[in-house]
Amino acid sequence: MNSITKGIVGVIVIGALAAAIGAIAQKQSTGDKNSGQIKVGAILPLSGDLAALGEEVKRGIELAAEDAKMEGANVAVIYEDDRYTPAMDVSAANKLINVDKVDAAMTMFVEEAKPMAPVFNTSKTPLVALWDSNEFIKSNEYLFSNGFSTERAGEAMAEYAYDKLGMRTAAIIGHIDPWAEIISDAFNKKFEALGGKVVYNERFNVDVTDYKTAIAKIKQANLDGVYFPLMPMNNAKFLMQAKQLGLHKTLLTGDTLIQDVIIETGIAADGVYATNIYSTETTTLVEKYKAKYGQEPMDVTLVSFGYEGLMKIKDAAKAQGNTTEGMVKGLTSIFGEDKSADRIEKIYRVVEGKKIEM
Repeated sequence: MNSITKGIVGVIVIGALAAAIGAIAQKQSTGDKNSGQIKVGAILPLSGDLAALGEEVKRGIELAAEDAKMEGANVAVIYEDDRYTPAMDVSAANKLINVDKVDAAMTMFVEEAKPMAPVFNTSKTPLVALWDSNEFIKSNEYLFSNGFSTERAGEAMAEYAYDKLGMRTAAIIGHIDPWAEIISDAFNKKFEALGGKVVYNERFNVDVTDYKTAIAKIKQANLDGVYFPLMPMNNAKFLMQAKQLGLHKTLLTGDTLIQDVIIETGIAADGVYATNIYSTETTTLVEKYKAKYGQEPMDVTLVSFGYEGLMKIKDAAKAQGNTTEGMVKGLTSIFGEDKSADRIEKIYRVVEGKKIEM
């Protein structure tokens, strides 16, 4: 979830528009170009810092492709590794549209979808974000999301902090990053709308790992808790430094408090509250995963992202056909006019190294 600067995105968007101009006529002229086959692109971080997450999503897609085949659907998936970088996002999108001629595509995060949006909008090809959702999805005609609302995650934590934990004052430690800014601002607005007060609010570049000065200031302030939606390994740094400096405040964060971070930080993570993604149907999916890969999934929710995403694209094509109009109509029927599932994350607390739903 690295920060994407406006300047970089602007340059990339111009190139993306130019590369995608010819895709509309070419796609529309071929009609049912895949003779009943549903071609789906999957743009995922399969190398780099987020490779472990991307691999779990990919395995979910592979399981869904097998189940779709058993149902009689002819689904082909083309994978592209974007390393979670905007330039590679656009390159992958152009390849899928102009070379592979996919009917639809998936990607993990809205931040990946942003630089690709001009390519998919211009070619009128649906792109489905799997993990998260925010207002950007609703403002782009051919973007959809099966993920969790970033805004609602921040609001849900603010409501829990105020109503259940009795917090009336808070500090926010966040990143200069689109996801972190959206979720931090949502928490801030909701917490203060409820009657609370944010007395300290500081944002850091993602590459900053020393929070000792900020922690010292928070210790001196008369406040009830700290909301720190940081990137995964930054969460670990913050928690270990907070433990080292004796910060005894209620600690709250977002869904980046992954299990690897909890394991690394040990007792420093105990007692932390976090909003988190979840899957409602896990038992069957876990069994399928174990049968195919010979091990337990790292996180079955990540597997479910890939599985559900592909199955919904398959269902849309089955219901309305895999033409441009059919895919959009089918996905809109599934996700609604807002084009997003807008799922709401649940609240968990870390107890003895495990997240317990509250």
